[in-house]
Amino acid sequence: MPFWLQFLLFFIPGILIYYGVFYGTPKLVNKKVPVLYAFWFWLWFPVLLLLPLSIGLYLFLEDGTFTVEAVQQRFRLQPFSTGDWLWIGLAVLLTIFFDQILEPVGKVLAKHKWLSPPEYLPAPFHPLKKFSFPPKQFFGVTLSGNWKLLAVFIPLHLLAMFSEEMMWRGYLLPIQEAMFGGNAWMINGLLWAWVLHIALKWHVIGMIPGMLIAPLIAQYTQSTWASFAVHAIGNAPLWIILLIGVLSTNKEAN
Repeated sequence: MPFWLQFLLFFIPGILIYYGVFYGTPKLVNKKVPVLYAFWFWLWFPVLLLLPLSIGLYLFLEDGTFTVEAVQQRFRLQPFSTGDWLWIGLAVLLTIFFDQILEPVGKVLAKHKWLSPPEYLPAPFHPLKKFSFPPKQFFGVTLSGNWKLLAVFIPLHLLAMFSEEMMWRGYLLPIQEAMFGGNAWMINGLLWAWVLHIALKWHVIGMIPGMLIAPLIAQYTQSTWASFAVHAIGNAPLWIILLIGVLSTNKEAN
């Protein structure tokens, strides 16, 4: 696969997400669509398409065989070793560490006109807004006893992350390894950060460590499940915050 096509696979969903975050969401909100639905639709819809797209590219561009064994082999969905959990744990800790260390940089960049986030974003997604803990709302939706939100949000979030991993690490990373050798993880991570996630432009520096660590782990372990674990565990604190918000506000209401 030529590099220009690899770039487009990152660029097209990245542009859709950028449009959705800065233009699509406000338009839907103006039409009385709740911001929760409008924002996450635009964030996840382009990403969820990556799963069938990656399978389609494998079947039609590579004339792949659609069997469980063949898909597992091509997308590196083989189980990783017990020892790899040590690397996964270290990767998650490093991701969280660098995210916290570089958080002030994001706040500085967010003050710049061309790098500022949309005003509708709540804390902690908007770095210049104060985050109250435990949270009482999530994108305008009350958390008190809202188990339905968690029941829908977490599976969709997991599916979105799995879709990304299937495309970026399962399908593209082996191709990039053949082209760039040991440096493939850096190419993969920079495209993931600065092309797909261009909508998070105030986070253009802070996202780099996390975006590089996941493909590095995938390349080192030769397992897409390993990078998916890093990706999912790294995002799990959001679920914990929401859960605490549900439980805490429930308690206060009583």
